[in-house]
Amino acid sequence: MVKVVFDTMVFVRSLINPRSFWGKLIFKYSNSYRLFVSRPVLLELLEVLNREEISKKFKSIKGLNSNKILQIISQAETVEISDIPLISRDIKDDKFLATAKAADADYLITEDEDLLVLKVYAGVKIINTATFLDIIKTKP
Repeated sequence: MVKVVFDTMVFVRSLINPRSFWGKLIFKYSNSYRLFVSRPVLLELLEVLNREEISKKFKSIKGLNSNKILQIISQAETVEISDIPLISRDIKDDKFLATAKAADADYLITEDEDLLVLKVYAGVKIINTATFLDIIKTKP
């Protein structure tokens, strides 16, 4: 089964709108891939979801309970990352690259141009959500 890492915004956008292609990726096609996370990725996700400006802008996030978030995360496999090399032009994105490398992932799924511009890192293909959905929809 294909191994993937999602950046934080894929998770956040899926929670904001479960009917979007981000939501479909998380909720409908979750049996089509093995999701990997790391502690730094989890910490960022929880921090972003708790930001006041996010909950004000997206009322649906404010209403989410921790059980729903934990359910999404509990489906992922956790990898340990000890070293986060400086690779991306935005160093805050390097945790996703390190997580994908540690997981020996096939894909890093992101909408972040600072990551997408790399295209490949340590054998991990870096693609957007729509491209990944096309890939998993065509797999038998």
